[in-house]
Amino acid sequence: MAEWPKKPTKWIDNKKLYVSVPFTWNLPALKKELLQMDFEYSVAIVGGPAVKLMPNYFDYVPGVFADIGDMPGVMQRVNPFATKTSVGCPNKCGFCAVPKTEPEFKELEDWPDLPVICDNNLLACSDCHFDKVMDRLEKWEGVDFNQGLDIRLINEHHIERIKRLARPKIRFACDSNKELSNWIRTVKKCIESGIKKTWISSYALIGRGESPESAWVRCNEMDKHCRYVNPQWFHELNQLVYNKVTNRQKMKGWNKKERDDIMSFFYMKRGKRKYQYNY
Repeated sequence: MAEWPKKPTKWIDNKKLYVSVPFTWNLPALKKELLQMDFEYSVAIVGGPAVKLMPNYFDYVPGVFADIGDMPGVMQRVNPFATKTSVGCPNKCGFCAVPKTEPEFKELEDWPDLPVICDNNLLACSDCHFDKVMDRLEKWEGVDFNQGLDIRLINEHHIERIKRLARPKIRFACDSNKELSNWIRTVKKCIESGIKKTWISSYALIGRGESPESAWVRCNEMDKHCRYVNPQWFHELNQLVYNKVTNRQKMKGWNKKERDDIMSFFYMKRGKRKYQYNY
């Protein structure tokens, strides 16, 4: 259920080609493909998060039109188990695409009843909405809070409801070292309250204004308290090259090897752990 394609999702409907594009670095290859394609349909409609971030990227490509709306059912074409019960997020984090792709935070009255929850900030929703979501999820096994739960907002009521689920995948995030102490305190509270450590993993944004050593220190400390740490390489919102090490990141000591070392270790346990001292 957790598998997501890393490239655009395509389908044809009513003689139109539709393409949902997840990442901005998918755009150059897709543009080249559409420029070279012999159209067997009337037009191509491109959309998805990347197109919302760069809506003018396909200007002047013949027969191709950008659609930055939300087409019903698109998410399930990408992942048939995925759903959203709310859109947007009240936080306005500078590194995040959500304020641009989903600027309005709102709870949905209804949603596809599926177990991969892709809300950008489920815990920012009202208790009433959260309870409606959890009531529906109790029949599923392996519910995946795929986009992460806000460590700053989780409370005892949230914990009690999550504990009632069958082997959920709980994902948190720790985006900087200044958030680490609160992250540790909250994860410990969850475990002490009865949530199993094996249910918890966490994203760790790296490469945004910090050195490789600083990123390793945070990931090493997080690794003690949860099942998995998943480093997420920082990309600018209009970045067209996947995993590019920018000049700003190079000034902090990053290069391709430093990035590959930390990603390979925490995702595949390849190589050696670095900077093994307490934070």
